This record gives sequence, C-alpha cells and structure tokens, in this order.
Amino acid sequence: MLILFVAPTGLFRDGVARLLADLGERAEVRCVDYASNAFEHGQSPDLIVLDGDYLPDALSVATASQRLTAGLPVLVLLTAVDPQTVEQFVSAGVAGHLGKLESGRALLDALRLLLAGSRYPASAPLVLEALPPEMPSSTSSVDEASAPDGSADAKPHVLTARQIQVLALAARGETNKSIAKQLNITEGTVKVHLYTVYKALKVGSRGQASVAAARLQQIGDAQLHHALDGQLSVGRLLAFTMPTRFKADEVLFRKNDPSDALYYVVRGTVRLLEINIEVGQGTILGEIGLFSPDHRRTCTARCLSDCELLTVSATDAMRLYYQDPEFATYLIHLITRRLEADNQRAKN
Repeated sequence: MLILFVAPTGLFRDGVARLLADLGERAEVRCVDYASNAFEHGQSPDLIVLDGDYLPDALSVATASQRLTAGLPVLVLLTAVDPQTVEQFVSAGVAGHLGKLESGRALLDALRLLLAGSRYPASAPLVLEALPPEMPSSTSSVDEASAPDGSADAKPHVLTARQIQVLALAARGETNKSIAKQLNITEGTVKVHLYTVYKALKVGSRGQASVAAARLQQIGDAQLHHALDGQLSVGRLLAFTMPTRFKADEVLFRKNDPSDALYYVVRGTVRLLEINIEVGQGTILGEIGLFSPDHRRTCTARCLSDCELLTVSATDAMRLYYQDPEFATYLIHLITRRLEADNQRAKN
C-alpha cells in the first residue's frame, strides 16, 4: 500500500511519516513537498495525506488527486478546523479531516476508515455531499398536500420509510455509495432523499442531519431493525484494526483457548471444526467466548483457504458493545441464532 504524504520538509513531516508507516506491515510512505509534482513517480497512491495549512497548494493537490483517481481517499491535517476551510476541501473531493492536536491513534483510526470507504469524522460537515441546486421539488418526501399551505414546513419530520432508512444509514457514517448499494438504489436517488431530509429537518448538512436524527425515535428504530436483520457496518470495526492475512490450514484459535478477540472475515473461508460449519465473507467469529463465564473458545477455527480477517481485541469489542446499541443488538441477535442452531444440531 502506497501512502503519499504532501507537506513541507521538517520535523512535522518526519513525525507524521513515522506514524503513517504504522498503518500496516506493507505500508510504504512517500513524502513530497508542495513545490514538486506529487504524482510524477508513476505509481498511483492508495491514500493521500495533506498538510492542509498550506491551503491553496493543498486544494490543488486534492483536486488533482480526484482527476487522477476518482474516489481516491484523501485526509487533510489542519491546525484550525473551521467550517469554511472544511467546505473548500469537500469541494475538492477530500474524504476526511483531522486536527493536528489529535493523537497518533486518532490519525490511524481516521485513515483506516477512509481506506474502508467511509468518511472521517462521520458526523462532521466534511461528509456533506454536493447536491444539485435544481433538485426538483416533486421529490420531497414531506406530505406537502396535507399541510394547510402546501409547504413542507408544516410537518418537518414526516419522512417516508425509505428516507428514514437513508437517514439512519447516513447517521451511521455510511457514504452515499454504500447507502445506494445496501438499499439497491442509485447514488442519485440517495442524494434526492438526503436533499428532502435536509429540507424536512431544516438542516444544511449531513452532520446536522445526523444530530437531528439522534433525536428521532424513527431513526433509532430503523438502526435497531438494521441490526436485527443481521446487517452490520464494518466501518466501526475497521476503526480498531487492519486486515490480517492467514494461510490455508492455519488455526485462528482452538477450543478452550482464552477468548481474547473476535474476528470478521473479509475474504476466504473458515471451518469451525467441532460443529463442522464453514463460514465466509461478512461473518463474525469468536463472539460467544467473549460472553461465556470462563471466557474460553467453544470450538476450533481453521482457515480452509487463504483468508483476510479483521481482529478486534476483546477490550475493544466490549467497549463497542457497551457504547453502541446497534452493535450490541447485532451481537446479541447473532449469539442467539448460533445457540439455537447448536441446540438444533444436538437434537438431530
């Protein structure tokens, strides 16, 4: 993975470059200053980090990066995070920003989310998507006909079921592309729904909509239903870890081992030996041991093929469980289904 860090030479660039190298075992960090051509070496970077205090130069590089590769993850580092500056970087295609007073851990967490296709921070104005100013008023989800004057303001929180779904996903930090994929609609339709939601909630950005969503019972219900349906945003797991590769026949853990982590399968197939079950992409493993009385593994997990997995420590998993109701609901539902499956196998 090639990381391009664009910043003037000096202690700041050297220090951040060292942190960037910790992003993964195969992370290569290339440092250039604004006086040179950032993309002259031929190989396209997988991730770009900019010193945003040099505003005109940083905006120029950000714009050029999106012409080079549309959707290329770009993180900008700022001494002062103000809305006006952030909006300029939004327009240039930047997916995330971070204050220079934040910790090294915060930097790595932000980069991992960007690499996963999310934005950082999820609730900040930076995630505002540009919407066409000529968006037709007929797309409004507010029941305008029921209002005495035909205006949307008469019922500001009356949203359709689909718009509630879109807003719930946006409040979780999902990108328009991710929302479109999950709901099987186009990105343009997502933008139409968000435009209508902004109008209904009387807000001007995705961040403000997320704050307003937290106060809506409908959104909380939608997120819980999302968890009960077995759908989990991997972005919140990616904040804690990077994918680790395992070879075929490699054992992830053995029965009765201490349960010190849970796993998410990004790629490959894993067999749970004692119950003869195979699991693949999008599956969480090792969650039961976290809640068992002795915190021990209940079976052995072996890779049937080369695998790529996210490993989330038990401490981080439990912190997420207590802090995030949606994740907790998902995990409880998952454990219940697996225990029911075990009971059914025992009867047979």
